[in-house]
Amino acid sequence: MASAPRRKARIVLDDSLTDYAYRCWPNGCPRGSTCCTGLTIELSRREIRAVDTVMDEVAVLVPSLRAEEGGYENVFVDDPPEMIIEADENGTCPFLRRTKTNSLCSIHTVALETGRDIPSVKPGACRHWPVMLEQDGPDIRVRLQPTAEKIGCVAPVADLPGHPTVLEAYREEIEEMCGDEVLPQLGRRLRQVRADS
Repeated sequence: MASAPRRKARIVLDDSLTDYAYRCWPNGCPRGSTCCTGLTIELSRREIRAVDTVMDEVAVLVPSLRAEEGGYENVFVDDPPEMIIEADENGTCPFLRRTKTNSLCSIHTVALETGRDIPSVKPGACRHWPVMLEQDGPDIRVRLQPTAEKIGCVAPVADLPGHPTVLEAYREEIEEMCGDEVLPQLGRRLRQVRADS
């Protein structure tokens, strides 16, 4: 007896994407509130090569990236099938740059300061945060990271008037994560958000 064909996973846009608004801290996240601590960042070898292209400039901002014998500390760990960025003993990304008041990704800073396209040098997992993919039965749910509200980059829409919803702010990243299949659903949800505002 032949089994029933498996249904292709549907992409489901979670309500959290429209229930929450996104705010960017242009000068860096408040020092104690950053997504660059406590997360495991997976990246491809292509993304490592992209990060390598900015290491000279990044190491100026984060001198601890320089190795004593010259070159750079190896912050990438082989974790098949991908690689991960090795956090320090506090769980902090080695590329995090802290000032007295703010925390900011040094890769992001270098891209902005040198006019580079951010997606060309910053790993996708970092660019996509606070949006995540989660298995939901046979489907894939696109949702907000559970810790995003605590960190402060998102809040209920009513608490951040004038700010875009997460769906509006991360439309391109959601398309990148899910492919063209999600475009009709994204369009419907964005029209609904605009009609409700």
